[in-house]
Amino acid sequence: MINSEHQDKVDAALQIFNGLFSYIMDHLVQYKDDLRVIFEKTLQHSCLDIKLAALQATVNLLSIAERKDTKAFLPLLPLMVAVISAAMEADDETVLADALVEFNELAECEPMFFKPHMKDIYTRIKPIVMHQDFANQNIRHQPLEFIVSLIERIPSVVKKDIELLKDILELVFRLMIDIDDDIEAEWLSPKEGFTADGDEEEDNVNFGKGCVDRLVSTIGDEIMLPLIGTLVTNTIQNDTDWRYKHAGIMAFSQIGEYVDTPEKLAMMIPVVVQHCTHPNPKIRYASLHCIGQVADDMAETFQEAYHAEILPVLINCLDDQVPRVASHACAALTNFMEGANKEIVLPHLQVLAQKLVLLIRNGISLVKENAATALASTVEQAKEAFVPYFQETLQLLIGVLSEFHQKEYK
Repeated sequence: MINSEHQDKVDAALQIFNGLFSYIMDHLVQYKDDLRVIFEKTLQHSCLDIKLAALQATVNLLSIAERKDTKAFLPLLPLMVAVISAAMEADDETVLADALVEFNELAECEPMFFKPHMKDIYTRIKPIVMHQDFANQNIRHQPLEFIVSLIERIPSVVKKDIELLKDILELVFRLMIDIDDDIEAEWLSPKEGFTADGDEEEDNVNFGKGCVDRLVSTIGDEIMLPLIGTLVTNTIQNDTDWRYKHAGIMAFSQIGEYVDTPEKLAMMIPVVVQHCTHPNPKIRYASLHCIGQVADDMAETFQEAYHAEILPVLINCLDDQVPRVASHACAALTNFMEGANKEIVLPHLQVLAQKLVLLIRNGISLVKENAATALASTVEQAKEAFVPYFQETLQLLIGVLSEFHQKEYK
């Protein structure tokens, strides 16, 4: 009982500190040495909840204090990181998640506090990303969110340490590979009324793509493109586990926005095209996603450079027997068409019109939706050349409007 009462008092004291920082910081920093001693003791408390409360109070102070005053608290950093390690060892996901949130918030507002020890911190929190047995799998994202946030604000920490950057990128790929090995029937052919807007892609893949995007944006394609190219090549060569190929292609889809010339993609485009016919539907889906994303990010220049290789492949993928893949072929085609011109479209107009009309007529709702959008984008580029197909297409669309009027086709 005494121990419990003591813990309650310590926790209450820390909460009072937390509340005061916003109001009397100018006064409290005069006692920063005393505050440091208090935080040093409470960060090492035997109770994990007290450790967390001490961490929260420390972060709150560092977030509000001026940079010149935060330096006095730098010796606390190992103890702050130790709270994360203690939560990990205790298998306390709640405290672990809360502690990581504190680190992420401080990284956003006071990143320089971490700079001297970033590499050591990364080494300490890396096992969290590798740990696969959390009930809350999103905990694994938090250490990477912390590291990427720091890099965005202090790019020099990795520009001067390429080996560290490579290791971080490999960790992102490792996370993207950790998805369910089974492909559910509902993914292959979603129920009527399903829309891609409501789709939740695998969290690890989606988060990993975002990390890649942010790293390329921050570091630049001159450094990142060779690193990503090597990793993608290595993962795509893995024929024993389809998830490696999937992760590599999805990661590559993020670079188009930051590449200044399409020639820099010359080595990878044939690889992506080749995987559009891979036996695994998720590999085909990822390849089409990559083409659609790059076509959107490098509109016009990508289409001009690669239409001869890309457009026939997209047309063939419209015949994919997996509805989810066929619908994504339509979506990729839409992106491609929006950056194409009439000269690129005309040689393929007849077969495009025939295939897309057929998909609108016979496909599931997701296929109908994406096929109709792809047809609209195609017609926009073809202009008057579409006149021979206009009457038949209009009659079909009117028929679809009258036949498929239930709410799932809205």
